Amino acid sequence: MPVEVITVPCLSDNYAYVIGDPATGDAAVVDVPEAAPINAVVADKGWTVRSVLLTHHHDDHVMGLPDLVMADDAQIIGAAADQH
Repeated sequence: MPVEVITVPCLSDNYAYVIGDPATGDAAVVDVPEAAPINAVVADKGWTVRSVLLTHHHDDHVMGLPDLVMADDAQIIGAAADQH
């Protein structure tokens, strides 16, 4: 199954990564420094965020999570403290 990996610039000095399956429209996001640019990529591709991977507890990796557009049953994988 080929996937597409998109590097998404966030804030002034950070990145998120969107991993999408063009065949199913399912996507995973790695880190969420800010939601707007990630939401734009996902909407442009027509994908649905099904999983979010939070690599570590720093605000510049998790602070966009509350505004991320994702499936109601999306799985968030990371420290419980980061899943606000």
